[in-house]
Amino acid sequence: MAKIKFADADSKLWTAVYGPTPFEVGTISLENNIPNQRKIKVTDNSFSDEHCGSISSGAAQFIQQVQNNKNIPANEKTILINERKKLNNCDSKFDLITVQPSWTKTTQQYASYLNANIAFYNTNFSTATKIYTVLSQVEDPWIKETAQYMLIRSSLNTAYITGRGEYGDIDFKKINQNLLNEFFNHITAYFKLYPNGQYIASARGFLRRGLWLANKLELLVNEYVLQINNPKSPVYNLEMGNIAYEIDQKVLLNPALTANKLSDPFFLTLYDLMNIRASDRDGYQPITWSQLNAQKDHFKKNPELFQYLLANHLYFIQKNPNEALKLLNQVDPSHFNTYLQLSSVYLKGNLLEVTNQLPAAEQFWKTALSQAKTATQSSLFENQLIYILSVQNKQNEVLNLLPKIKQANLQKAWISQIADANSLEKIINGQTFNSAQKNAALYVLLNQSLTYQDYSLFNKAQNWLPKDANLYKADQSNAEKYKDAAPLSRFVWNGTQISTQIKCPNLATITANLQQQPKDLNTQLCLGEYARNVGIYSIDPAGSYTEASFSIKKTAFHGTTFARGNTYKNIIKSMPNGELKAYALYRAIQCYAPSGANDCQDEDVAKSVRKQWFDQIRRDYPNTSWAKSLKYYW
Repeated sequence: MAKIKFADADSKLWTAVYGPTPFEVGTISLENNIPNQRKIKVTDNSFSDEHCGSISSGAAQFIQQVQNNKNIPANEKTILINERKKLNNCDSKFDLITVQPSWTKTTQQYASYLNANIAFYNTNFSTATKIYTVLSQVEDPWIKETAQYMLIRSSLNTAYITGRGEYGDIDFKKINQNLLNEFFNHITAYFKLYPNGQYIASARGFLRRGLWLANKLELLVNEYVLQINNPKSPVYNLEMGNIAYEIDQKVLLNPALTANKLSDPFFLTLYDLMNIRASDRDGYQPITWSQLNAQKDHFKKNPELFQYLLANHLYFIQKNPNEALKLLNQVDPSHFNTYLQLSSVYLKGNLLEVTNQLPAAEQFWKTALSQAKTATQSSLFENQLIYILSVQNKQNEVLNLLPKIKQANLQKAWISQIADANSLEKIINGQTFNSAQKNAALYVLLNQSLTYQDYSLFNKAQNWLPKDANLYKADQSNAEKYKDAAPLSRFVWNGTQISTQIKCPNLATITANLQQQPKDLNTQLCLGEYARNVGIYSIDPAGSYTEASFSIKKTAFHGTTFARGNTYKNIIKSMPNGELKAYALYRAIQCYAPSGANDCQDEDVAKSVRKQWFDQIRRDYPNTSWAKSLKYYW
């Protein structure tokens, strides 16, 4: 029935965020495999503006009929066509046209039909209904049938607005039932007069809307079932791009909906899955085990589907994954030709994980991945396999798989979140990895070793920087080839002159000195200058690796993280008076500027301490540019 189109996955490793799965609703679209049979395309994306949906397609049809009608003179055709072209939006109010007595009878009828349309799109539905009623009795066959069809729409909208609130919400209790009955009379008349009419498919769509307004839930569901089961019928009118939203809004979110009002397996499944999950919705109660089992007879032709629902309930509601697994005993990871089979495979694999059968889960996902037929299936199973290998810390196995993984965001997530130093080195120096993987691994290794003050590892990794590392500036790069690569230029820093007495060498010299004297405060101060000057709040910027997550606590790197705020405090506390202490006071105060929030990664100090720093620098170092520039403390 439908073709699912997924948004293109991100292909550049370092900037990759999204892969084929998991996906957000807004990133997929559906298209009809079998076109609906509507002759007039009515856009039905808004419950409140249904009448506007055909303003363009209706114009094309009207103009074609006028052009083909031999009873309308050429000059009158021009008038009618020009008047219809003016009716091009629903935001303006259009005046009715004057029907000239000199026009032919047919032209007058078409002009009257045009006036009915003007009233309709002006939301003057009562006037439109009166004109359509008269025109439904004329001789012209197109006018006659189309007017009868438009009576359906005008009467439906007339009833609809009686229940519409100020913000487009619907109060079903306020809907005028007499007007709604008129709609049902008009649509029944159309079906009787034109059982094979040109608008028969479109009319069935408005029948759904009428049943929704009348709160005839069972009949509405029956209409959906008829449509879903008969896509080749002349009355087929489902638009796949909107059907999920429509069913959700008109059926599944209806507060009157209960399982007792459903008998179709498809709709029961939707209802059950919505109610077999946690929710903080007011008044929500998940479906009970006995309520679910009471549906068994409705699934006589779909026993596997019913088993799937039972397994979901055992897992998500009863928290009994072992029993859920027993129901899925026959699920084969090498066989998933339907969405139900695919869903069952995915559920069983997760159940193996949560029951701590990790080797079995690993083999399960490997088998499923080997049988994947689409990019989304491959993505689904790659995610699970890499996760289960990571949980078991099988880094070498992941390294063997990494060159074959198609998802750039998954590669980045594993390299940046899970890989340990040994694995990162293997990627950097391995023959089977591409340049994007190597550069990402090098960035992470440099970044993490510096963050956790492993200067020996950092100094070794620096030797692997490419000669043009200074050009790797991410989106600030001049050359296109560097824009989507890891920003290795962050590790090429030539130092800075803070004052005549305080000078910082390049980063390589700083880390070489720290490897020999890790407690040296002068050198630590320069590392703080590096962190500040490269434009990040910390060496390990918050959020760097959060785009894709394994939900595994990172354990690959350990130690105390560098925080420049601690360096400033230590200098203030232990160093003799001098320019270095003055600068440390200035920087310690600036850690809290201008919001009062600390961006120096150390533990916050009380505001009274910050005031002491402020008073100290202004008292002991009044002639420094730093003291002179400070007007406040934060």
